[in-house]
Amino acid sequence: MVACRQPNGLWPAVGVGAAGVSFWATALAVNTLMTLGATPETFSASLDALVHCRPLEASWLVRLKFRLSDRQVRFDPTKYGWPWVPDTVSWVVPTSMALITLGRAKRQGLIRGRECENRLRLGAEMLLDRACPEGGWNAGNAVVYGVPLRPHIDATALALAALRFHYHLPIVRNSLTWMLNRIDCPSAYSLAWVILAAAAYKDVRSDVSPALDMARDRLAALVEDPRAVEDTSTVALAALALEPEKPNNPFEVEV
Repeated sequence: MVACRQPNGLWPAVGVGAAGVSFWATALAVNTLMTLGATPETFSASLDALVHCRPLEASWLVRLKFRLSDRQVRFDPTKYGWPWVPDTVSWVVPTSMALITLGRAKRQGLIRGRECENRLRLGAEMLLDRACPEGGWNAGNAVVYGVPLRPHIDATALALAALRFHYHLPIVRNSLTWMLNRIDCPSAYSLAWVILAAAAYKDVRSDVSPALDMARDRLAALVEDPRAVEDTSTVALAALALEPEKPNNPFEVEV
């Protein structure tokens, strides 16, 4: 995996020799290396690249465009997270993964400083700003052309994992309720994300543990059907979700 890293510390989305880089892939790779106990020198440049990443909304000119002319979407462009790839706008999934990764690195003492704190704050504010009106998260925006968008289970799960320590906020509590009410979904991929994200909330909600038990039973039944597991990412997520619970959940923001 380390062989795929680019000189600037970022990873491509696919493999060695691939063109372009991905902030989602970089955050996921760094989080994996930290979880496996790799030496910090392996990913220190990558952490620095994540901290210094600036999406298009960070430009005052782009902010002005969103405020004055491009008003079909409703969000605050001063609150930004991470894009999928450079020179594009923030999205929910890469922002959530970057927050999980940088949060783990901060608590392990691997990064510190005002810029890191500011980046973590802005990323969390961006997710809260993009939440759907009744809870949950879509891939990017909550309202387009005045129409509220429907949440996605996987995006909601990742955002909740990143915002664990914002549970006191109504939108986070409502989003957790929305997600727990969808454990009957037919997607093994989405259900695995639900399990991995909800596990972090067992200590604040009494209904989480029973929901997790039901979700694991359902996921175990789903993965017996080859039609329910169509790619390696689903296999990997299902394997993590069905493991006996351990303290080092790779998608849980550490205390």
